[in-house]
Formats: sequence, structure tokens, C-alpha cells
Amino acid sequence: MSGRLASVLGLLGLLALLLAGCGGDTRRGEAEQTETTTAPTVAEPPESQPATSGAPVQVTKVTDPVRRAYVTRVDAICRRVDPERAKEQEAVANTTRPSEAANDYDGSIRLGWQELRDIEAIAEPPGDKALLTANVFEPIQNQLALKERIRDALAATDVPLLRTLRAELDNSTRALTGFARGYGFRACGEE
Repeated sequence: MSGRLASVLGLLGLLALLLAGCGGDTRRGEAEQTETTTAPTVAEPPESQPATSGAPVQVTKVTDPVRRAYVTRVDAICRRVDPERAKEQEAVANTTRPSEAANDYDGSIRLGWQELRDIEAIAEPPGDKALLTANVFEPIQNQLALKERIRDALAATDVPLLRTLRAELDNSTRALTGFARGYGFRACGEE
């Protein structure tokens, strides 16, 4: 087996792994089951110290009506966009050529940018702008930039770089998901 063929086969195997947990793109399921109705709302960290822990956080019931309305509107965007992104990722997983995979992956990235713009268009609860910027908006922008690098690595069949970028994306996703669940998101707080 030639080195190039081995690289392509390795890339295709890695592609399946990439799509199994690519920054919240394959969300759904467990968060709906883990919600508690008796748990108090998780306290927000001070704005000067954004929450970036990757530790799992159980979804909590949001008691503040302004935050609840915000969470409901943002979660509705995630529920609308996530199925579209799942279709894009399925196309990537079913692709046998790296160049096609990179092209298909680009569709998922475009959907991610659109989803972020839609979410940013919703007014944050008073006093939460800096908190959400540091713990949601900036991390999502960084994830999308990582996904663009993943797309380029797919096109170049650079398996070592793909592994490195995947690890970065996984770490970012854990931190983002932990914060999102603690804040009260359900659909947007799933991995």
C-alpha cells in the first residue's frame, strides 16, 4: 500500500471520528433527559472571570424570566439549524474523496456562521453581554475558525494536523457546552 493511499485511508477514518463530535454539531439527546426541575439556577461567574471550565454541568432550570425568554429564542435557532448541519455532516461522512469532504464540510461551517449571526442578533439579558461574549460568542468564532482549518487540512489530507485540530475543537466544545448548560441553554448546550 502506498504512503499516499494509507494517508487517504487514514484521513477517511479520521473523518468519521471528526464528525462524531465536531463542536456541538451532533447535539441532541441527553440534555433533555438530564434537566432537573428542583436544582437552583447556577450562579453566574463574575464578568471579570468568565466560566471556561470544561467540567460537565447539569442543565438547570432558568428562573429569571428575561434570561428564560433569551434562552428560549436562542435554543429555537439551534433547533432550526442543527438538523441542517447534521445533513451537511452526513454528506461529509459519506464522501470518499478528501476534496469532496472539504467542500461538504464547508457547508457546515457556513451554517455555523449563519447560526452565530442569528444568535448575536438577539438582545442579551441586561448585564450578560460581556459574559456571553467571553463564554459563547468568542468561543464559537474560534471553533468556526478551527473548522475552517480542519476543512483545509481535509483538502490537503494532512492527518496529523487533523488530529491536532480535532483535539483543540473537542476541548473548546467541552468548555462551551459546560457554560451553555450552566447558563440554562438546552438545545444550544448539547454536544
